[in-house]
Amino acid sequence: MSQSNRKKPVKTSKKLKATSFMAMCISCGLFLGFGLGAMLNNVLIITFVGLLLGTAVGYYIDKKNGIAYTQPKH
Repeated sequence: MSQSNRKKPVKTSKKLKATSFMAMCISCGLFLGFGLGAMLNNVLIITFVGLLLGTAVGYYIDKKNGIAYTQPKH
């Protein structure tokens, strides 16, 4: 039997788990808010706004990727 007649094993695709972006978005919001706050002389308020925006963006991305932050109903 020649090598061309042998069947090659079929590669099955592995399903990857979705990765949460929440921590990265919150960190980016914190650093951007702190940097912009220092430039605009209003560090506390703009840093807080950056945290809120980072949290909102992270939650939106995670929800779109199918990551749930609540317990499923049994």
